[in-house]
Amino acid sequence: MDSKTTDAVRYYVCGLFRGMQETPRIAEQREELQTHMTERIADETASGSSFDEAFNRAVASLGDLEELMETMSGQKRKIFIRKTDAVMMAGGLAYGTLFMIAVGIWFAFHGFGFRAAFVAAAGWLGYAVPAGAAWIRYRSKPGDAAMISIDRKESVRLAFLGWAAISIACFGVNAAFFGTDLFLNVLWAWMPMVGLLTWPLMEASYAWMIASWGSVRAEV
Repeated sequence: MDSKTTDAVRYYVCGLFRGMQETPRIAEQREELQTHMTERIADETASGSSFDEAFNRAVASLGDLEELMETMSGQKRKIFIRKTDAVMMAGGLAYGTLFMIAVGIWFAFHGFGFRAAFVAAAGWLGYAVPAGAAWIRYRSKPGDAAMISIDRKESVRLAFLGWAAISIACFGVNAAFFGTDLFLNVLWAWMPMVGLLTWPLMEASYAWMIASWGSVRAEV
């Protein structure tokens, strides 16, 4: 292959990876793209196409490289989105089950007796129904994938801040009932605090799965 083709292909492919830190994977991918384009140009020119026509067709044959570039840059990762959601909701269900058992015990010791089980069961459905729906969605299209940003720090931070703010507000309201003859004069604010902790914990687990758990990755 003449130097014109080699230089043009190398310049184009290197431009795709401009600004990315060199890694063995990037070097391998760059070599594969260069080989593909070089062979395609050779085939096109052998069929009578001009160099410019052959080059443009070689570029077009690469398809949409956006997902590949985002993955290589480390900004995004392609994951099995429904599988990730189902696993996250399953974790939430496990946490919610333990939480609602604790809630049931608390109500049982505060005058509800056996009827506390109905209170706990109703609350547990708030975890079970979304988890079941996520599982059904996953089973309907297990291979459904999407590009997701790897950097979830802001979402996790906002979730913990929101949880802390609401928890503080609940304890403030709880304190206002102390000393009254109302049912709410006992310490109940721990329940919304612990229940709402599901929010930041699920955000954190989602971030971890995207960044570190290979089982949810759909390789580009």
